Amino acid sequence: MSVQLYSHSKQDLEKVVEIILNKIQNFQLTNTAKEAKPEDLISQKEASKFLKISLPTIIAWRNEKDLPHYNYNGRYYYSPTELLEYGRRNNHK
Repeated sequence: MSVQLYSHSKQDLEKVVEIILNKIQNFQLTNTAKEAKPEDLISQKEASKFLKISLPTIIAWRNEKDLPHYNYNGRYYYSPTELLEYGRRNNHK
């Protein structure tokens, strides 16, 4: 087994640390942007109030009529814009 030893200057190490810190910062910004919602999503309860329908109705529409929704860990969220478009397409009152 052979061992290779490398010698780096302080400036080399500082540059490497700077590069790593920049990558971490960019990674965090990218992940935050991915986690950020394109618009504020609302809960199922808020969506039922927004549409002025009952919770059982919104659940039925989600299950039977393809109401646009997002499932995060078993919790359902809705985009108000998508709800309005859905209502216009399907002539729900």
